[in-house]
Amino acid sequence: MAIAVEVCVTSVEEAVAAQALGADSVEVCSWLACGGITPSSGLVDSIRVAVSIHVRVLIRPTPAGFVYTPAESRVLLTDAEVFGGGALSLVTGALTASGDLDQTLMRSVKEVAPESEVTFHRAIDVALDPIRIVDQCLALGIDRVLTSGGRTSAMDGIAGIKAIMTRCNGQFQVAIGGGVNPKNVVELVERTGAQEVHFSAQRALHRPQAGAAMSASSAGFDFGTEPDIAKIEGVLNELVKAGLR
Repeated sequence: MAIAVEVCVTSVEEAVAAQALGADSVEVCSWLACGGITPSSGLVDSIRVAVSIHVRVLIRPTPAGFVYTPAESRVLLTDAEVFGGGALSLVTGALTASGDLDQTLMRSVKEVAPESEVTFHRAIDVALDPIRIVDQCLALGIDRVLTSGGRTSAMDGIAGIKAIMTRCNGQFQVAIGGGVNPKNVVELVERTGAQEVHFSAQRALHRPQAGAAMSASSAGFDFGTEPDIAKIEGVLNELVKAGLR
């Protein structure tokens, strides 16, 4: 089976580049530096018009972890309902203060977006017991899990990824994320048996900032980015050379 490739994107240009280079899907978010937050509906709609590959949308209302206040939970559910209303695939996750899966909130996501594929994202990697999270995802009918095996880097989390895959026993898709790049993608796939990889491919534009800064704390810093074509090509080429595409 060919290894599926998903690129995490924050712009139409990145999504178009991912499709043109052969990616199978994109996950749309904003603010990659914090791990991503929910993107605007305008961005999502524009990307859906621009590409024909599978589009998933990150639903994460705040960068401050995955334990949500009642107000943050309402934001998350509103976004899930809005994007789910178009039957878009959702990528989300929520934990309790004790590090367990927030079953009430995740069940509500399924209820407000009944036609959507739901991925439980890397909240699993900061959970108290990732294997227990797998069991709870199975019970809730979650379709897919995105994980680095409980570590910052998927390479360091190979044992955790394998444990998650063993526990789910093919009952949902497991995608590997966390530092995936051309140098390690083949090793990650071969050592874990995962059928999907997920990574961002964005380069900072180092340009002089013209005019007034929009924030005093970022004076002189340019937030512009462009698609990292070489990274996407590199990952895909390595998979092809290894007979995995």
